[in-house]
Amino acid sequence: MERFSFRRFLNTLGGRLAVLAFFLVVVTIIGGTVVGVQLLRIRNAVAVMGEATTYLETALSVAHQTTSLVLVVQEDVMGGVTREQLRRDVSPALTTLEMYQRVLLEQAQSLPPESELRKSMSLSASTIVNVTRVTHQILQATEEGYQDWTRYLLNTLGVNHRLLEQELGRMVTLARERHSQAVAEARLAAGRLLIVVPLVTIAVILTAAGAAVLILRGVVTGIRLLSDSAGRLAAGHLEERIPVQGLEEFRFLARTFNNMASELQGLYAGLERLVAQRTAELARRTAQLEAAAHVARKAAEIRDLDTLLNETVRLISDRFGFYHAGIFLVDEAGEYAVLRAASSEGGQRMLARGHRLAVGRVGIVGYVAGTGKPRIALDVGADAVFFDNPDLPLTRSEMAVPLKVGDRVIGVLDVQSVEPEAFTEEDVSVLQTMADQIALAIENARLLEESRRALEELERLYGERAREAWRTVASSRPAAYRYTGADVEPLPAPVPLAGEEDGRRLTVPIRLWGQAIGSILLQRREEQPPWSPEEQRLAEEIGEQIALALENARLLAETEERAARERMLAEMTARLTRSLDLDALLDTAVRELARLPEVAEVALYVGGADEMASPSRRRGRRTG
Repeated sequence: MERFSFRRFLNTLGGRLAVLAFFLVVVTIIGGTVVGVQLLRIRNAVAVMGEATTYLETALSVAHQTTSLVLVVQEDVMGGVTREQLRRDVSPALTTLEMYQRVLLEQAQSLPPESELRKSMSLSASTIVNVTRVTHQILQATEEGYQDWTRYLLNTLGVNHRLLEQELGRMVTLARERHSQAVAEARLAAGRLLIVVPLVTIAVILTAAGAAVLILRGVVTGIRLLSDSAGRLAAGHLEERIPVQGLEEFRFLARTFNNMASELQGLYAGLERLVAQRTAELARRTAQLEAAAHVARKAAEIRDLDTLLNETVRLISDRFGFYHAGIFLVDEAGEYAVLRAASSEGGQRMLARGHRLAVGRVGIVGYVAGTGKPRIALDVGADAVFFDNPDLPLTRSEMAVPLKVGDRVIGVLDVQSVEPEAFTEEDVSVLQTMADQIALAIENARLLEESRRALEELERLYGERAREAWRTVASSRPAAYRYTGADVEPLPAPVPLAGEEDGRRLTVPIRLWGQAIGSILLQRREEQPPWSPEEQRLAEEIGEQIALALENARLLAETEERAARERMLAEMTARLTRSLDLDALLDTAVRELARLPEVAEVALYVGGADEMASPSRRRGRRTG
């Protein structure tokens, strides 16, 4: 058998593969060392990128929580909520901020002492402490009722908020710089891999170029994928992912990279959703406040009660988009809440049949009218107090707020929606504020209506009295007066004017308090033009002035007549009290009574009615 020499073995594919394997082992050792160092640097850079992302998440969360806290404090303080409500509103945000303050301190401890990012995080934590402390001081000032101190603290809170935003912005900038440095480090390491690995491989295994190329192609491809993906991720393409393939190191890096990209994408998406949600809530709240202000402004402009109620429910339905809006007013007995206005077709049917609910006993409206507190039914099917109304079959959620003037409930504003859980506590505050303005407008309209009716009644009574008085005056005076061109002459009866009804005859009533006490007849000659509308209005104004002048003259005459009677009565009383003699007193009384106007004879009798016929009882007599 021919011996298989070593030389032949080296010529064989197996020998060459063995030599290639030896060179591959050497290359693997050398190249692996280089690659391992660079991959370690990449891994460290990825870890730094993760930390920087965590810092960014913390900074953005702190900014969001601080802004929410400041907005809640400002809205509640300006809105005049109760101290307990204010404390309940700010407690969650304070707890969250204190937690983030501890997180910032813990994260700062992991950084080098001379790191600017550490200093920024420590300063941000200190500013958070200032914000929470000022918030607690605002709570205390609100409880003690120091309004000026509260406004000062609100300004201080705004200053600390701006300082915190500035420091958080600086922190975000530093974190992004750290992130960018890590990305640059990863790129540098990847670049070194791309340069070192091919050079070492070419220099060491020139004869194994084909096999080495195949091996290195996978390494280079993996590194290029990692570098390119890291670059695209740094450029803002958060959807970038690396295929998990090739060596296990590349698989591990790909999985780490993909996980980091997924977390970063989820974080940014969550923040965007949170910002969008908050923006939508603020927009909705602003729209509600604008709608409430518009409704309250329109309600304040209307004076008629029925018009006010109908216009208010229409505006509420249009502006807020409610399926049904209705206003109930509590009757005078306080037993029923009566529907007075409704915006929906079902509500109109309820109005037609006089729909009413027992106060404190039937439905959400009755509950609110009885307790004076708002109530929400997020799911009317599960609410035990809800009144199932067949006229409003599409109702899924309902809210009712009281219409209060002071501590007195005068009615209920009821709104209903076709959407379940359509109302929130913020809606309650907005609608309650609007309901308070509507209640004042309703009360003002009621008072105005009562005043108007009282004034009309007073005018009617005074007009009737004036008419009777002028009837008495007219009975003792000439029936009419006529201007003859040279003088004015009295007439025993009104004389009709000559001429035809051709526009030259004008009749102007003399009205006083809605009652006609006379009239003015004006006649122009045939060559003169007819009365123009301006002249007619002038004549009517003159008639009004004449009525006032005549009434003033009559009142003056009445006053003078009353004063004369009182003066005569005073003189009569003075003369009667001068003498104590009975006969002289009776004689004086007869004389004084005879002085009264239009008295022809005076007889004075002393005694009972059955004795007055006796001549012996007649004590005084005078004939004028």
